[in-house]
Amino acid sequence: MRIKLILICFIILSVINNFTWSAEESSSKEDQGEEIVITTDGFAILMGVYSPFDEDMKGIYGSSFSLSVQYCLNMGRSIDLLASIGFAHKNGNPFYDDLTFTSDNISTITFFPIEISARKRFIFMKNPTKGLSRGLYIGGGINYIRAREKMNEKQTTNGGDFGTHLFAGPQIFLNDNLAFEGDVKLFFNSIDMKHGSIRYSIMFSGLMIKAGLAWYY
Repeated sequence: MRIKLILICFIILSVINNFTWSAEESSSKEDQGEEIVITTDGFAILMGVYSPFDEDMKGIYGSSFSLSVQYCLNMGRSIDLLASIGFAHKNGNPFYDDLTFTSDNISTITFFPIEISARKRFIFMKNPTKGLSRGLYIGGGINYIRAREKMNEKQTTNGGDFGTHLFAGPQIFLNDNLAFEGDVKLFFNSIDMKHGSIRYSIMFSGLMIKAGLAWYY
């Protein structure tokens, strides 16, 4: 199943890249005499909210704050490779569905997503004299998510999983180097957790909405 998701992700990116490459090729004559806006390499800090699809994850932990640092490697006029590492942490109640018992937030969970992605930028508005642009980007890639869950003071489980993700969002340059970026991202992961003889799975698949600032140089 994971292999199929990875193949689907890269097929979608290949189709998008071929389509936009032909579109750019056909409009290259119109760009003659006009400066082409190219986003160079840069860093971004993004903050947002992660919301799981799984009902148990929703009941125990709900939505959680997320933070990530991202590096962008420009590969051409509108193609970037991205590498990022993130962090999400939340306290939860594992007995949320038992109305006769109150446990407070005795469990905690921490996620560390590591992602490699490719994105395609579509520039809708540009200023060739200053290099400013506004547009959208779409993309996808693979990820490895490391998780740590502490159910009580004595039991801590750990696990990791490779999966895929798809995303889309805006990119708005505020000056020659600084840009506002945000994205809506879908994760497809199921993490196998273990501690001694204890084994179970966590469905990390969900929606993450992030926004922040990027600096390009």
